Amino acid sequence: MTKDEVKNALLQVLDRVQSLSGCSSPALKGSDVPGKVLESFDSTVWPVATGWLAKKLDIIIPNDVHIFGTLDGKTLLTIDESVNLVLAKKQNKPPLTVAAE
Repeated sequence: MTKDEVKNALLQVLDRVQSLSGCSSPALKGSDVPGKVLESFDSTVWPVATGWLAKKLDIIIPNDVHIFGTLDGKTLLTIDESVNLVLAKKQNKPPLTVAAE
């Protein structure tokens, strides 16, 4: 999985969040901080967005990983920082086992 794949998936998820929230979805750059530039994108939405991203990428993002900021909530991350964090912390889903017929 590449940085570009994660970044594109994250941008799609952010666009979906904004669309479903009825908010505008501006074009974002890697240096943008979603929590500062996106209307209504706050801690109530972050877990949902993280889940959507994990599903889109078919990975597991551990529950203790906050991809949009630091755990203490004092520092919000840029898109590029979020992408790097996802790549560092992601876990592959275990293969599905199928019972013998």
